[in-house]
Amino acid sequence: MMMKYQSLMLLFMLVACKSAQTDMPLLQDCPNNGDCEVQVLKETKLIISENSEGILEISFEEDLNFQVIFIQFKDKKLSDYKEEIYLQIPSRFKEIHSKNHSLQNQKVIYGKLGGTADEGFKHIKHGELQLVNLDDYISLHLEIDSESSHVFNIVDVKI
Repeated sequence: MMMKYQSLMLLFMLVACKSAQTDMPLLQDCPNNGDCEVQVLKETKLIISENSEGILEISFEEDLNFQVIFIQFKDKKLSDYKEEIYLQIPSRFKEIHSKNHSLQNQKVIYGKLGGTADEGFKHIKHGELQLVNLDDYISLHLEIDSESSHVFNIVDVKI
């Protein structure tokens, strides 16, 4: 549990120190009337520490070839409950389409925080990701297929 919060602290420190940040992207619809936040960490790659039990820690490392997209949902009614999505994409690309196991190419990670029975981070293995790099923005569409319940089923954001 402490490692998860260390990852969050690292994220916030990285965001505070990083000068190559973008303006906050807009999430078209935040589910369940929650508070949603989207951040893009440019020139950053995702480091995932794991063992046979699953993901232990998420951290970041500077890398000119990648950028990390971080999406977070906070429940207004349950102040401790959060859902987070991390994904790593190349700094330069035209279009990315990943489905099911190929989502691992973009390191799509989903996590629940806040004292739930299924708290923790997992690789998304079932779903679909579409990214299109347009002139003015990147269009991201992510569908998550999971047996566990979660707020984020479909995410649409313009970055």
